[in-house]
Amino acid sequence: MRCNWCMQIVLRDISMLELLWPLLIPTSIRCHACEKRFAWIDGQTCCPSCGKHASAYCSDCQSWASAYPGFTLKHRGIFAYNEGMKDWLHQYKLMGDFRLREVVAADVKKALKTYRYDCLIPIPLSADRYNERGFNQVAAVLDTAAIAYQEWLLKPVSLVPLATLSKLERMAIQQPFSLVDGAEEEIKGKRILLIDDVYTSGRTLYHAAELIHSCQPASIESISFAR
Repeated sequence: MRCNWCMQIVLRDISMLELLWPLLIPTSIRCHACEKRFAWIDGQTCCPSCGKHASAYCSDCQSWASAYPGFTLKHRGIFAYNEGMKDWLHQYKLMGDFRLREVVAADVKKALKTYRYDCLIPIPLSADRYNERGFNQVAAVLDTAAIAYQEWLLKPVSLVPLATLSKLERMAIQQPFSLVDGAEEEIKGKRILLIDDVYTSGRTLYHAAELIHSCQPASIESISFAR
């Protein structure tokens, strides 16, 4: 087998179950060196709202609580947004290396098994961004992991990259998302889980949650590959 990231040969023992049922052999595998580049978030010493490393509610979440007094979005990141994760995202998302969707597919599937939800909704790309990249980086990982999801959110136009904006500028951005026809009825009374690639300030996911909240779901949570 080869590492899904660096393509180095990985030697591992195959279990008896894998010999009997080859479909159990994992397709998402990282070599020891690449494995060390990722860091799981343990969830023990973090903001209870967004998962940021902190001993209490972080300043961002306190700002969101003031901006959205009607609901609180509970978020969890799977991996820390460290240098290894930044390198992987740059190569996968910005450089368009579609092969790298397999690197975290098994981890995402494992994390999602800890949630109870009715509908999993990935954050969409605008048509311009999708045509430029050729794929939605979140949906591609879900497809690889054979995880069902609902594409009920639309993003009609592209925005300036949030990383280039100040905190105040991000807070001032208008709602960029809309719902597909019929989504409101599907969402009402359901447990919704939003999923994105990276949670930085929370602006994107709070916009999505605000729109979903207007449809009267039973609950809204979110998860991201990195935090």
